[in-house]
Amino acid sequence: MRKTLMMFAILMLVLAVSAYSTDKNRVTIESYPLILGNEPLPDIPYYPSEPGLITDSPGEIVGSTQYDYQTNGSSGRRIVLDSQGGVHFAWMNGINYDAGTRAVYFNYVDSQGNWLYPEEGAAISQANGAGYVQLELTNDDLAVIAYHQWQLADYAVLALDNFPGMGIFSYFDIPDMLEFRCYWPYIAVDRNNNMHVIVNEQDGFAMGYTRSTNGGETWSTLATVDSLMTLSGVVVASPVSDKVTIAYTHPRDLENQWYNDIYFIESEDGLTWDWRSGRINLTEYGGAETFWAYIDIAAVYDYNDNLNISWNALTSLDDELYYPVILFHYSTGSESITEITASPEDWDESCATGGWNLPIAKMSLGVNEATNAIYTTYTAFDLNDCSAGGFTNGDLWMNYSVDGGASWSNGVNMTDSQTPGCAPGECDSDHWSTLAEKVDDNLHIVYINDKDAGGIAQTEGTPTDNPVLYLEYPNPVTSIDDDSRMPKTFTLAQNYPNPFNAETKIGFELVEAMNVDVAVYNIAGAKVAQLHKGILDAGAHAVSWDAEDVSSGVYYYQLSTDNETRTKKMVLLK
Repeated sequence: MRKTLMMFAILMLVLAVSAYSTDKNRVTIESYPLILGNEPLPDIPYYPSEPGLITDSPGEIVGSTQYDYQTNGSSGRRIVLDSQGGVHFAWMNGINYDAGTRAVYFNYVDSQGNWLYPEEGAAISQANGAGYVQLELTNDDLAVIAYHQWQLADYAVLALDNFPGMGIFSYFDIPDMLEFRCYWPYIAVDRNNNMHVIVNEQDGFAMGYTRSTNGGETWSTLATVDSLMTLSGVVVASPVSDKVTIAYTHPRDLENQWYNDIYFIESEDGLTWDWRSGRINLTEYGGAETFWAYIDIAAVYDYNDNLNISWNALTSLDDELYYPVILFHYSTGSESITEITASPEDWDESCATGGWNLPIAKMSLGVNEATNAIYTTYTAFDLNDCSAGGFTNGDLWMNYSVDGGASWSNGVNMTDSQTPGCAPGECDSDHWSTLAEKVDDNLHIVYINDKDAGGIAQTEGTPTDNPVLYLEYPNPVTSIDDDSRMPKTFTLAQNYPNPFNAETKIGFELVEAMNVDVAVYNIAGAKVAQLHKGILDAGAHAVSWDAEDVSSGVYYYQLSTDNETRTKKMVLLK
């Protein structure tokens, strides 16, 4: 059944591709170099930012950096929300551009708005050359920071805070081998406080995995996961089970960076992995008319324990790549792929997005526990907002789904700061963002307000003082029956919570007003509850079932309209 659903999804995507004719603008294929940190910086002038230009984009100042560039590949996480409402931040800070100084910085703000290092942050790395930082949180709210340090013998480092928000770290060496130098780590901490790290080698693009079950003191033997052509891999852990997943873009060959499928490997217990046959190709791209994934990928588990993955992909006709770029989503709950949004079809490359970027890039995923709504944030570039240096300024956008990814809201521009024709030091290019995995009343986002579009230390644009900004964006979904958008399809969501004790909610969406019958049945087929019967308007709806008077067990809820019927299973545990 799984394979049938996936092949149907791929067929629908191929049919969608065929709608794009060959008169669309072709993508210029170029393989970009990886920036490790020990490269000589370009000999170009440095422009200090002028007073008054710092706060044109929204958000509080966390610190600053002369390295607007934060990742070669997937964004991962550089912001986490703790159980007390505090927010932890980490970023790569380029300091004194001419001297080539680089460090990992940390900052923290508590639930009352008190900052550990107001508008500055502090270096927590041990020597010059540290960077490409990722951030996670233990179950007792301790920040866990992973980064690489090319000047030290041990290349990948894990730093663990000694107290929530203190900013005083203990350091541990992530395993390294001479034939497998470990750079660009990504990290997840599961609900048992096990630390899962994936790393990449400088040459050959092998991706490895290791874990620590004792706070970084010891590590499992480094295992080779796969061979890649990009730094796309991310690792995520479920908040409600022991599942851990590694997701990445897998190359068609080892000669280019552009032709990739989306792969993932899931461990049910976070300890046992099947590296040989556990890889799942969820896209199976290929053929004359298809899509191809690039480098950006994001993943998160929702509170129904479903894995969600998003990625950007280019259309392909006869092995040539074309715009538009499409942002896709996949869920293990529905085993289906849906489109979130797309870039303009007439993108013409008259203004550059820069290395490792497409017109839609650097996405993140987050989930709200109360509603199980899923959110994606990303950078969208605009050809009409081009800097004087010839690079597009970005804005941060957001879409959300209240039905497990079956349909998505229209995109919202959260920063909306256009500065066309801007000179170095005067731009507002909002980029390299990450979204905290936990969404509450707000989406919690950290990003770089690049004062000259293009990436430093890539040889793009001009080095400037760039604010690191913290944006709290109001959560647009106030309840599961939020009807601020119209659904694209008729959908019946999984009940939440599931399993449940006594009461659960069932969400569904209608494309038009219609008669609706929602009922609950036991495993013998007998009706045990009538939750709704009558006409409902188009939009999102939810009904609740109070199961206090029935016994534990498996039940089925069924939604029937004049045209079709859908049924899902739920589990009552008392």
